[in-house]
Amino acid sequence: MTRKKRMRLSKKGIGILTFLVVIVVAVGIFVGWNFVETNTYASLGYSKEAIQTIRKEHLGDQIKEIGENATLNTVLKSAAFQKDNFDFYQKIGNYTYTDLADAINRVKDKGYNEEEADAILRSGDDASLTHFLSLDYQQEVMDFLQFDYAKLENMERYYDYQQRELTSDEDTVTYVNIGLDKDFYTDYEVIHDYSVTVLANKYNQLSENYVPDDLVDIPEEYCLNPDQKMTVEARDAFIEMAKKAKEDGLNLQIRSSYRTYEDQEAIYNDYKEMYGERRADSIAARPGFSEHQTGLVIDIATSQTSIFSQTEEYRWMKDHAYLYGFIQRYPEGKSDITGYNNEAWHYRYVGVDIATAMRDTDLTYDEYYVRYLDK
Repeated sequence: MTRKKRMRLSKKGIGILTFLVVIVVAVGIFVGWNFVETNTYASLGYSKEAIQTIRKEHLGDQIKEIGENATLNTVLKSAAFQKDNFDFYQKIGNYTYTDLADAINRVKDKGYNEEEADAILRSGDDASLTHFLSLDYQQEVMDFLQFDYAKLENMERYYDYQQRELTSDEDTVTYVNIGLDKDFYTDYEVIHDYSVTVLANKYNQLSENYVPDDLVDIPEEYCLNPDQKMTVEARDAFIEMAKKAKEDGLNLQIRSSYRTYEDQEAIYNDYKEMYGERRADSIAARPGFSEHQTGLVIDIATSQTSIFSQTEEYRWMKDHAYLYGFIQRYPEGKSDITGYNNEAWHYRYVGVDIATAMRDTDLTYDEYYVRYLDK
């Protein structure tokens, strides 16, 4: 029986094979490590593009230590990313800019620290930031931007108004955001948000053609004058409030509610003819600027001849209106803000949550809106 010869590798062959095995193992280890690293960064919320920069700039250890950071994920994807600004980036919010990394770089280059930069970027956008950075370094920038409702686009107006009126930092930001650094009706915005929180005043104009799409009739038993209407939500809230007042022996009646643009135009023109424009502006809104057109407002009375501010109903409303979502829109002593004299009878529906929040403040709705609702 013939024995088969066994093949034997030469020393050179063994060396080559060993080298290949080592290469295969090394590649496998690298691929495995790469896979684990990629999954680690991805699990922390980093995108594929951000992970590429993390590897390229050897930032893996810092990223693992920091963990998830939305701003870093955004700036790492940008061609404007600068490794030297890495620590600065992570202290800034993930705000919406065309190129956040570039925006942060420009603010930092202007000399602002992390706190100032975050406030600047939080309160601005691409256009307002570009204008702001064209100005000299603003040493007192945080005087105004400490308030999260401050707007970068208004910075110059804040400085000018405060120098002129000597108002506090908080009041300055509030009043300028309302528009009080400008004359009434001279520079106004056209309203596009017709939600229950809509702000209609002498700086915010309703469309001439705007009619609430959920207007409903108010039952005649609650009205001094016929053909009164409100939005459904406001009407239902008023009826609930009127019923409660009746249980307490009081009588809440609506003298006036929804008005069309044309209705308000006729009312304003009558006042203007009788008293002149200046007096008319203090007691009636110009057409398009009246809250009555929103369907969220009622003028309350107890009879055709009553002076509402002298009634028990008025005192009851001061204590209970907020429970049903109503606020007195033009309170006493606030005409320099609202532009109207005290109207004890004029109530605006804003919803229970907002009315309750305003209850323990001394703010008009104009002030409350620009501080807490204007986004």
